[in-house]
Amino acid sequence: MKFAAPLCLTAILALLSGCSSMKVSSKQTADFNFSSVKTFEWVQAPKKILDEDDTLLNESVQRALNNALSERGWKQVLETANADIQVVYYIKLAEHEEYTGPTDRDATRVTGGFTYKKSNESWGYTDQEPDLNVYTIAIGTLELLLYDAESGRMIWTGTLQTRLDRSTPLNQQQEMLRKIAAKITHKIPAE
Repeated sequence: MKFAAPLCLTAILALLSGCSSMKVSSKQTADFNFSSVKTFEWVQAPKKILDEDDTLLNESVQRALNNALSERGWKQVLETANADIQVVYYIKLAEHEEYTGPTDRDATRVTGGFTYKKSNESWGYTDQEPDLNVYTIAIGTLELLLYDAESGRMIWTGTLQTRLDRSTPLNQQQEMLRKIAAKITHKIPAE
C-alpha cells in the first residue's frame, strides 16, 4: 500500500476543488439490498492496481470517506465476519493536454496560417503560427468499490473525476475532502 507524502496530499486534495466540475458516475453491478447494510469493512485494492505508478492511497481521503459512510448510518468493523459489505478505494493521477483558441473571435487561425474570417465568411492564408494554446492539466480519479462481504462479489462501483487545482489553500482542503466523499457516497443506492 502506497501512502502519499504531504506534497501528494495537496494534489489529491486539489481533486476536491470545484465540486461542480467533478464528473461522478456509478453503477450497481449486482442485485443487492443496500437497505440491509449496517456495517462495513475497509479492504485493500487488488495488488495489481496498487502496484501501478499512478495509483495512490491517502489516509485523509479514507477518513473523509469513512465519515461519509458513517453518516449513512453504517458502522465500520474490523473483521469480515462482522461486515455486511467491504469497501475499497484508490486514487489515480494523470496528465493530459488541453487546447484553447484565440481571444479574437473574428479571425481564427487553424494551423500554419490558414484563417477563417467570420465577418466575410472567407478562408485565407497568412504566414503565421497557429493560435491554439496548449497546456497540460492534471486529472484526478477517485474509485470507490463495494463488495458483498459474504459472497465477495462486487455490488457497486463509483468514480469521481476532476481537474486538479494545485492552488487550493491548505485550510480549505479538509472541507473539500468532506464534500468529495459526500458527493461520491451519495451515489450509493439507499435500497
